[in-house]
Amino acid sequence: MGKIAFSIGTIHFSWFGLILATAILAACAISWYQVRLRRENVDTLLDLTLYSIPIGIFSARLYYVVVNWQLYAGNPREILQLWHGGLAIHGALIGIALTIWLYSLINRISFWRWADIVVPGLAFAQAIGQWGNFINQDAFGYPTDAAWGIYIDYIYRPSGYEQFDFFHPTFLYESGWGLAIFILLITVSRLTIRKPSTLASGSLFLLYLILYSLGRLVIEEFRLDSEMLGEWRLAQLVSAIILIWSGTLLAWRNKKRRKNGEVV
Repeated sequence: MGKIAFSIGTIHFSWFGLILATAILAACAISWYQVRLRRENVDTLLDLTLYSIPIGIFSARLYYVVVNWQLYAGNPREILQLWHGGLAIHGALIGIALTIWLYSLINRISFWRWADIVVPGLAFAQAIGQWGNFINQDAFGYPTDAAWGIYIDYIYRPSGYEQFDFFHPTFLYESGWGLAIFILLITVSRLTIRKPSTLASGSLFLLYLILYSLGRLVIEEFRLDSEMLGEWRLAQLVSAIILIWSGTLLAWRNKKRRKNGEVV
């Protein structure tokens, strides 16, 4: 499969871009459904969508470029060519979370409540977006003889691995894990809507961070292209920090809720 889905005249539409657009639309649809279920203001969701999408993409690209600067130092124009891939989920999470936090601060609404609203859609979008790596033949793992191994064209094989044909489809592992997280979040979301006293606001968001970080810690062990910080894989280091922070905060907020009531 080529990287270009179709062309209209001189305008080319890449599979990567179409997959990314599909992921964003799916996230918006799921978030809209969550807003309706929770009887929140749709206009607030529209505002958050308009701000979060460009900031999330920008921060995802910025994060990737910064940690892979050696790839772009000699050709800065490549930074703008998003259809070649190179978006970091940790960067996107930082950008989206900051956007919701600043918007909530300015408009005096609950950050935690709105983070809970958007995070199921974010998990589902992540599951879809991982397939962009399949098209671009990147973010794959070590060679494998497993039946589910993915064939990688010779030109995309890292130096020292040219003799291998099949590699771990780590994009598929992340996609499946993202889908599982989405299903769990939707289930917990419906429970909290029916019984609002079950969990403190923000629990869905923090649960997502915990589960995604756990999955990333494991999946990153299979990847060949991990960014390194000394002897540490950067994604695992960031995931470990997020895991500890979100796990501690989830326990604290729910303990405080049981003791004092609603925590906003």
